[in-house]
Amino acid sequence: MIDLNQTRMFVEVVRAGGFAAAARRLGLPKSTVSARIQALEARLGAQLLKRSTRQLSLTGEGAAYFETVAGAVDTLVDAEAASTAEAGVLSGRIRFTAPLEFPRDAITAALATFCRKHPNVRFEVLLTNQPLDLVAQGIDLALRGGEPGGAGHVIRKVGAVAFGLYASPDYLERRGRPPDLSALGDHDLLLFASPSESRILKAADPLAGHEPRLASDNFAFLRRLAIAGLGITALPDLLVTRELASGRLERVLDGWTGQPATLYLVFPSRRDMTPRVKAFADHLAAALSGSFDSPES
Repeated sequence: MIDLNQTRMFVEVVRAGGFAAAARRLGLPKSTVSARIQALEARLGAQLLKRSTRQLSLTGEGAAYFETVAGAVDTLVDAEAASTAEAGVLSGRIRFTAPLEFPRDAITAALATFCRKHPNVRFEVLLTNQPLDLVAQGIDLALRGGEPGGAGHVIRKVGAVAFGLYASPDYLERRGRPPDLSALGDHDLLLFASPSESRILKAADPLAGHEPRLASDNFAFLRRLAIAGLGITALPDLLVTRELASGRLERVLDGWTGQPATLYLVFPSRRDMTPRVKAFADHLAAALSGSFDSPES
């Protein structure tokens, strides 16, 4: 007798690249996933996976079986999700990635309200500045900027982050305020620099043409350095609201603002816009709308 749960777990293991990752996606113990794959192999009378301590790969029979059943499993999963969505019940897992330096309070608030409304939806959240491969790593939704996606990705603008120049009162008292951009070369500068061409947030930074005292790929770290009085840095305005209110940072060159960095929500493909993922994307976009300026149409 066909056991569709076994077949679905096999497809998840192949796509996740291992039992542990598949178990996390399915919300099951690793031992359960492994046992069902063994039962599937016993039922089919064929070894589908080659296992080692570091690597998992398909056998010839496994590759042929995956090619045959993967599409059918996707169709059944999507049909079930659509059916429950029509009844007003969203369920399943959402794997979401966002930049490490994006204000976590905004994402946390959006997740909290969505999870309370949809208790059957589970999340795996990856905070990283690395441009993850959405398809290969099973990402359902990404918050990105710069070059947000590749061929086949579905991209939706959600906002534009404005930048300003900031320094601590202590630094400005010691070194003075630069009267204009041309005077920045006489100051200690803290520069955002990332090795990734598809980095999440990128300012049209006037500091980039100068030799920095310190460079980092993390805005939150640069903010801490500026608070400590190490120099002037360009930061997203939404990252310094509390620091400005408390007086730990001050805006430098009030008349200057950097080129806003547009943010996007990215789906791997149109097929991956399942009801639960689309619902969360809509919720997240609405929750973030007050955090930054609206993008140009």
